[in-house]
Amino acid sequence: MSKDSSSGLTHRASLPSSVAGRTAGALGKSQRYRLRFSLNVLHIRLAPILVGALRFTQVRNPAKQVDKNGSENNKDEKGFGGPARVILSSLGIFLVSQFVAAFLLEAIYGIIQPGSKNILDQSAAAQFFYILLAEGLAVGLVLLILRRRKLGLGTIGLGRRPAWRDLKWAALGSVVFYGLLIIATVILTLVIPGFNTNAPQDVGFNVLSTPMDRVIAFVALVIIPPLGEETLMRGYLYSGLRSRLKFWPALIITSLLFGAAHLSTGVNGALWAAGVDTFVLSVVLVYLRERSGALYAPIMVHGLNNLVAFGVHFHA
Repeated sequence: MSKDSSSGLTHRASLPSSVAGRTAGALGKSQRYRLRFSLNVLHIRLAPILVGALRFTQVRNPAKQVDKNGSENNKDEKGFGGPARVILSSLGIFLVSQFVAAFLLEAIYGIIQPGSKNILDQSAAAQFFYILLAEGLAVGLVLLILRRRKLGLGTIGLGRRPAWRDLKWAALGSVVFYGLLIIATVILTLVIPGFNTNAPQDVGFNVLSTPMDRVIAFVALVIIPPLGEETLMRGYLYSGLRSRLKFWPALIITSLLFGAAHLSTGVNGALWAAGVDTFVLSVVLVYLRERSGALYAPIMVHGLNNLVAFGVHFHA
C-alpha cells in the first residue's frame, strides 16, 4: 500500500497481470456461488408462501371448494345448473312430494278403511305418516338429483359431521332470529294497522285424543320438518343458487320462496304473519348455512322455532 501525499488518499499498489486475472476469476466464482446460495435460500423461504397462496385461491374459488373432509365440491355449470333450473327443480320436488304423499296415504287408507273421507283431518296417525312421507320424498328426490348430477353431500352442507361450533352458531342464530322477528312485527304493526299477528294457523292435528297422539304430533311438527325442509331449501335450493349468484340474491330468493310456501297455512286465507315469520327465519338460516358451511345449525334453529310454535299452538 502507498499513500499519495498530494491527495491524502490510500490506494493499492499495482499487481502483475497474471495475479490480477486469477484474483478476478476467484472473485467471479465467489460471487456466482453467493448468488446461487441466495437464490436457493429465497426459493426455500418463498415456497411455503406460494403454496399457501395457491391453496387459498383454490378454497376461495366459487367454482371449486374443498370441504372439511377434503372432498371437492364442484359447483360449476355441469353441477346444479342455472338459477332457473334450481328454482324449478326445488318447486317440483316440493309439489311432487306433497301430492304423492297425499295420494299414497289416501290410497292406503282407502284399502284399510273403505269409505273413509278426509282422513288427514280425523287421524293424528294419518297426518304423521303424511308428513313423514312428504319430507322423506323431498329428501330422497334431492339425493337422487345429486347422484344424477354427480354432486356430493358436501355441496348441500352435509359433507362433515356435526361439531360443537354448530351448537354455538345455533344459539347465536336463535337470539338474532327472535330479535329480528320482534323488530319486524313492531314495524309492520305500526305501518300496517290491519296486520294481524294473532290469526289462526292450520298446522293439522286438530284431534289429539290420547297422549300418544300428542307425541306423534310433536315428532311430526318439531323434528321431521326441519330435517326435510332444510335439506331442500337451505341445502339444495340455496346451495344451487349460491353456486351461480352472490350471497344476498341467493338469500333473498330462498327466503321469499320459503315464506311464500307458508302463506297457505292460514285458516281464513293467506296468513301474512306466518309468511313474515318464515321469511325472517329463512334469512337467519341462510346466514348460518353460509357461515358454518353446513346444515346442522339451521336445522337446530328451525327445530327450536317449531318447538316454540308447537307449545304456543297446543298449550297456550
